[in-house]
Amino acid sequence: MALTRQAMILASLPLFLAIPCSRAGQPAPDFDLARWSSAERVRLSDFHGQILVLDFFAYWCGPCEVASKELERGVQRFYAERNGNRHGRPVRVISVNIEAAQPEATQQYVERTGASLVLQDANAQLLSAFHQAGIPFLVIVDGSSSTTARPHFQIIYQHAGFEGVAKLRRIIDTLGGPEAGAIGPGQPGLGAAQSAASAPGIPVQQTAEAGTEWAWASDILLSDNQLRYEQIRGGTEWDALLDYATYEMDYRPNRAVDFFGFAEELHEDRWTLAGNLRQALGDLQRWTLLASASGRIGYPNYRRVWIANRYRQKYDHPGFPRVPPYTEPSPSEWGASLGARWEYLPAVGFAEFKPGYSHEVTAPGYEDGTNSMGQYRLVQNRVNLDTFTFETSSENILTRRLRTQNSVILSQTTGRELRTSYKGAANWAASERWVIRGTGGYATERPQFEAWYAGLTAEYELRPDLLVSLAGRYYSDTGEIENSLSITSAAPPLQSWEAGVGLRYRHGNFSVQAYGGPFWTEYHRKPNIGPEFIYLYADRNWGLAQLTFSLRF
Repeated sequence: MALTRQAMILASLPLFLAIPCSRAGQPAPDFDLARWSSAERVRLSDFHGQILVLDFFAYWCGPCEVASKELERGVQRFYAERNGNRHGRPVRVISVNIEAAQPEATQQYVERTGASLVLQDANAQLLSAFHQAGIPFLVIVDGSSSTTARPHFQIIYQHAGFEGVAKLRRIIDTLGGPEAGAIGPGQPGLGAAQSAASAPGIPVQQTAEAGTEWAWASDILLSDNQLRYEQIRGGTEWDALLDYATYEMDYRPNRAVDFFGFAEELHEDRWTLAGNLRQALGDLQRWTLLASASGRIGYPNYRRVWIANRYRQKYDHPGFPRVPPYTEPSPSEWGASLGARWEYLPAVGFAEFKPGYSHEVTAPGYEDGTNSMGQYRLVQNRVNLDTFTFETSSENILTRRLRTQNSVILSQTTGRELRTSYKGAANWAASERWVIRGTGGYATERPQFEAWYAGLTAEYELRPDLLVSLAGRYYSDTGEIENSLSITSAAPPLQSWEAGVGLRYRHGNFSVQAYGGPFWTEYHRKPNIGPEFIYLYADRNWGLAQLTFSLRF
């Protein structure tokens, strides 16, 4: 829920870097790593005659946990019970931890996933040897023909992200026989003819979330309540969101210019339904289809409720007949977008391209005027607005502790000039317990709109299951684009400040997060902003509270 106007929408300019080719078919990097919670050393040469599945993980990586559980059940135990793959070659899953911090959290991860052989790659040197930084990252190494006299460990498959144990087992079952060979990312494997009936189902990760947010000032109370469900099944991800918001406010007219207006209590509801789909395109190994759709019934924000009530009182006053062409507003909006996500650097570089369209039925503004005959007429502003957008964004994992996002969006709305917005963000794991998140953005639209903001959040891990955060944000703009009416309802220049503290607790797959703090808005009045709206654009001190529950299963 936005207490100020939405000035920036994510999109980004991708960083086009050289794309390394697959290492499938090349010798596997040698390693000599310590076993987790042990002084024992484990070396690649310990696995002559075996097929290895390397599973790179960190305790804070949610998708890693799903992969590690399925690998232990569907690969390690599966082949142990059958004394190897279909050619009798032993198969060994090796979980490789890249995070040195918080050993207690790593131990909990190991216990939850049941990982049976865990090695410590504290500085991610082995991960870097595969030219990777992102996780989960999986590698199949064929050492089935390797001997002490003639070591031979070959990379057969490597992939950033978990594609399911069914695919991995099809690949594993080709090794150690005459048809063995290197398999590049995204390829089905030479053993695809093996009966699919023997393969386990694709793992499903589900997340259910419920959240509520409240913001209040002396004369306004806003609430926003959400239910969200997400499912990840192989290369298919989708989520659905149901949002219910309420606007409660004390309407107050400016008696100096509004002689017939009267004070009243306003209540309005808003319902929103939205969905998103991400579908990996198997034949196009690094491409993902992106689709989204949403619909809203009700006012988009509390400002529009206040403005609509002003016109309702003026042109549909209880003591006077309705002034045509005034009509009772029925605001709504629907929109959709279709785009693609491109993994231009495996696991570390992503770009998205999303064109979109939305249609809004507004609560229009009105103006008193006259026709060519000098007779009174009521002028109605636009009711239907169409907006076309194009968004491009990038996400880059520069190191295993630093992640950045950049975005640009172009937006064209009926009757307005092109708006260009930029937003950037960076996540930095500054130390073992500190994470710093910075955000910033800028937007501009002719003839005279500019907006910018900056924010910073610092999160500290009090213990493995409890984190505390401090956040601050500043926003400033030059005022909304004014409409064509002589008395405009467009907002004057605005500054706002936000500060808050948050707590996040996690127990297994359940987490709860709370956040709260003060929020200040300050308007700078302009001469052509109508005095009818003086109480709407009054400076306010707000309170903000958020509570979110999440369950992954």
